[in-house]
Amino acid sequence: MHRFYALYLHLSILYRFLSLYSYRDFAINIYEHAHQISPKIKVVVGPFVHAMPEFSTRNPGPGYDGTAEMIRWFNHWLKDNDDSDDILNEPDITLFVRTSLTTGTYRYESHWPIPQQQTRRMQFKKGRKLVEQALLKSPMSTAEKENNDIDIDVLQYQPWIGFEAGSWLGMLTGDQRPFDKDCLVYDSDPTQETIEIIGFVN
Repeated sequence: MHRFYALYLHLSILYRFLSLYSYRDFAINIYEHAHQISPKIKVVVGPFVHAMPEFSTRNPGPGYDGTAEMIRWFNHWLKDNDDSDDILNEPDITLFVRTSLTTGTYRYESHWPIPQQQTRRMQFKKGRKLVEQALLKSPMSTAEKENNDIDIDVLQYQPWIGFEAGSWLGMLTGDQRPFDKDCLVYDSDPTQETIEIIGFVN
């Protein structure tokens, strides 16, 4: 039996309807489990839809030239082009971080999971609140337990709500805030610090 090693360049998409189930974290999962045995894995996670990055022309931006990145990759590995050696010295992971409704920035990481990352676990609480798990561990009084069993958040089902979620093949959605009143939305208290959410919320 002969062992072979695969070189891997993956342009991963954040905005696609099927991404909810598999595609969004596929590239990161591959990297996390295979980067130690592969000569080189390069992952780009960006604000793309079901198309090459340069054809994802809607906000958020800036855009990303996926074709140029593929050419650099293939020039090195398929043509032995020394002019493309710099791709080996670049960080393995390129991540898009959204900074507002229409803009964002790319950051570069050499490891995944990111060494300085912190995991924050949140839970839903009645009253449409989102609170940190640690805050829920204090014992409840008898009255609170009774209210907790009775006072639950109720959503009246309206089948016509949700069609604004984007067109076929996962094109980007518009601003969903006008529909918050027709959904169960759980908000945390306002944060006093800048938080970057990198990775995928479970």
